[in-house]
Amino acid sequence: MVRDLVVDTDATELNDDAFALYYLVGAGRVPSLITTVFGNSTARVSARVARELTHALGHSIPVAVGAERPLRWDDQQREELRKAITSLPADIYLASLNVANDPFWGESPDDGPAAAELAAFLEASPACDVLALGPVTNIARAVAMLDSAVLSRHHLWFSGGALHTGNVTGVAEFNAFADPDALRVCLGSAWARVTVVPLDVTVEPRLGIAEVERIRRAPTPFGKALDDLESRSPRGAARDREPIWDVVAAVLLDGSVSATVGQGRLTVQTELARRGSIKFATGFDVHDVVTAVDASAIVLRFEEAVS
Repeated sequence: MVRDLVVDTDATELNDDAFALYYLVGAGRVPSLITTVFGNSTARVSARVARELTHALGHSIPVAVGAERPLRWDDQQREELRKAITSLPADIYLASLNVANDPFWGESPDDGPAAAELAAFLEASPACDVLALGPVTNIARAVAMLDSAVLSRHHLWFSGGALHTGNVTGVAEFNAFADPDALRVCLGSAWARVTVVPLDVTVEPRLGIAEVERIRRAPTPFGKALDDLESRSPRGAARDREPIWDVVAAVLLDGSVSATVGQGRLTVQTELARRGSIKFATGFDVHDVVTAVDASAIVLRFEEAVS
C-alpha cells in the first residue's frame, strides 16, 4: 500500500524545513497536504514559503495555515515563558519566540484551519505518514478531533527533542521547547507508531563545500535556489552549511537510509524549569527513537534527490 504523506512545517526561505520539502518531492514522496505552524516564523509566512516552493517544483499541493501560538497560551503562561526566555543567552536561536518579536507576544492573527484540515485528511486516509518538522501544535489539535481507531492507521514522525543536550536550553531542543504540551499530547496518542528523530542525530549530517558546489550547479529548482543562497549569503571561512536537521527525518521516513532505532517510552517535561526536555525509558514498545544514523549516506541520498 502506498502511504499518504502530510508535512507539518515552520518553513522559511531555504531553511532545513525547505530542504526537506525539496528532498521529499525529489525523492517521489510528494505530500498530499502541507500544514504550517509558528516556530521559525509565523504560520502564514511558512504557508507562503511552502506554496512558492511546491509551485516551483511543479506541484499544486494544498497548504493550510495553522497555529500561531502554543497549545496552552493564557496570560500567566505567556508572561512566565517571556520571563524565562529573557534569561537565556542572547545568541540562542529563538525565532518567533524571541522576546523582541512583539507580534508573537501581543495581539496576533487568528489561527488558520490546519488542524481541522489535517483531522479530515487523516479520517479519510487509509494509511498516512505525518511528518512534523516544527512545533506539533496543529497535530495535537487534530488528535483531539479524532478517535483512536483513526489514529491507529497512521504513523507520526517528529523531528525534534534532545536526548542529551538541547539547542535552546541545556536540555531542550527548539521544536519541543516551543510547545511541550502539544508534544505530550502527541506522544500519548494512539498512533500506529511514533518515531522521534532527535537533535542528537539530526545535527550530524552536514553539506560540505564539495556537495554544495555540485548541487548549486545542478539544473534543478533546488540547485538554482541553493546557488542564489550561496551568492546572497556566502559561507566565508566556514567549511559547510548549517546542519540539515529536518532532512534527516525526511530521508529516514522515505526509507532510503537505515538507522539505529531504540524502542521505549518518551516523556516530555512541560514545567518551566525543564520545558521541552525529554526522557527516554527503554523496555517499552511505545515509541521508536533514532539513536544513530549514517551521516554520509544521508547527505549522499539528499544530493541524489535534489540534483
